[in-house]
Amino acid sequence: MNELAGIADRLPLSTQIHPEPRSGTGEDLEDAIRDLTRRFTYLAYTVATRDRQAQRYPHRYTPQLREGTAALARAATPTGRALAALGEAVTAAGRLHHLTHSPPGTGYTGDLQHTRTVLADHITQARTQLFAAARQLRADAHRLLATQTPPAPAALTTRPVAAAPSSPRGRSR
Repeated sequence: MNELAGIADRLPLSTQIHPEPRSGTGEDLEDAIRDLTRRFTYLAYTVATRDRQAQRYPHRYTPQLREGTAALARAATPTGRALAALGEAVTAAGRLHHLTHSPPGTGYTGDLQHTRTVLADHITQARTQLFAAARQLRADAHRLLATQTPPAPAALTTRPVAAAPSSPRGRSR
């Protein structure tokens, strides 16, 4: 969950997206997609592995494992949407690259600004989905931990303990 929020934090803000070739936006997208693909693969791998484990060892597949697996599976949807939005951002970054390396013509400035806006929108969409996935995983983790926490011990009773019978030994005569 922290990894997803970290990827979102490293995405460029709309004010950091510039049409200049050395802006770094392409590299930022590449890094985010690589990191996110690893996390997405982890989600899919874990769900598939736990499914196999449940089939092979049904007596070991606890309700906590089942709930944890479902939580990871639910995180796949916003994570996949973030990955799709980053794919759209790469398309927009490619268009921005094409425009910046083309001779200016009619509507050049408007096209450049529009493409920059589209790119920023896709990155914002990816960031929003990543934060949603991280929030969802965090909430599920807290819920799962709360159900696994043993109940607090009952308050100690204050009933008096019966005194041990006294024996004549040890008493001075």
